[in-house]
Amino acid sequence: MFQNFLHDVPFVVQCLIAAAAAMVIGVLLGAPMRRLGVRLNIMDVPNRRSSHTRTVPRTGGVAIVLAMLVAAVLFGKLSPALLVAVGLGAVAGVISFIDDTISLPSVPRLLVHLTVAGIGIYWIGLQPAGLELPYATIPFSPWFGVVFAAVVVTAFVNFFNFMDGINGIAISQGVVGGATLAILLAACGASNSAIVAAALVGGCLGFLPYNFPRAVMFMGDMGSTTIGLALAMMTLLGAKHWPWVACLMPLGVFIYDAIFTVVKRLLRRENILKAHREHHYQLLIRSGWSHVRVTSLQFGLMLLCGGAALVYAWADDHLARLIVLLVLLTVFVTYSVLVHRHFARHGT
Repeated sequence: MFQNFLHDVPFVVQCLIAAAAAMVIGVLLGAPMRRLGVRLNIMDVPNRRSSHTRTVPRTGGVAIVLAMLVAAVLFGKLSPALLVAVGLGAVAGVISFIDDTISLPSVPRLLVHLTVAGIGIYWIGLQPAGLELPYATIPFSPWFGVVFAAVVVTAFVNFFNFMDGINGIAISQGVVGGATLAILLAACGASNSAIVAAALVGGCLGFLPYNFPRAVMFMGDMGSTTIGLALAMMTLLGAKHWPWVACLMPLGVFIYDAIFTVVKRLLRRENILKAHREHHYQLLIRSGWSHVRVTSLQFGLMLLCGGAALVYAWADDHLARLIVLLVLLTVFVTYSVLVHRHFARHGT
């Protein structure tokens, strides 16, 4: 809407303006959304699996999503792809808001996420042609590309939801992941998508005062589902120009932690759909770490993943990309070993 007025403004500045606008809108919407949560009794009540001890409204996701959408519409182009993405995101958001209100079963929610992701990928044409790795490329047929990408998107949406358990951690992933993807999308000329990514960053920053360091409001399933869906779909947009691995790396902390924990629980023959407190960040909380300390550690790992993504994307040869992958994997494995050893000594 305002692109004509910003025509002569450098694109980086346009992205910063979109992010700032979304941040202001998010801050202004936060207080009324908190009151709405209290009035409608949409509250997160602590239980033995929670990392919190107070009852807190979980309607912050509404403020984040609205801030992102308003900024994206104001500063982006209303393309058919954007309208389809907004429509499908609205479906996922409404289902998640209902889940925040009355708690839906997990299987119907998974089916909604899978359907929304599959339709969006097919309609917009985001199916990857293959998985490009150092020294190897795994080609996909068009239909397999749709199915594979839909499963990955659905998985990450739920990974994001699983990892949204302490103050500021999900916001940190939204900010670092969104900012890195905005850089990659802007660098390859996908300006509209970069604006949306910047708006996502701004919406998350607008919610930050309500969620960190002390949480007076949670984003709820609506926030985690919609942000996770947006980030995952933007990796597919970026994969049209960059290796998909590079676009997934900014989300590496959540992806690694969730996969590691699922595999660990499968090896223990536990029900992976049952709520638990086995993620790395939860083990640190159970070892006596504060939310601020754990989130700060996670934020540092996220920055490392964002930097690795940019290096991987702009690396000229396979060896350099392989080294980036190995270094990042070594950091994560070391992180897992240290966290589990620490929990074995100090955890409850």
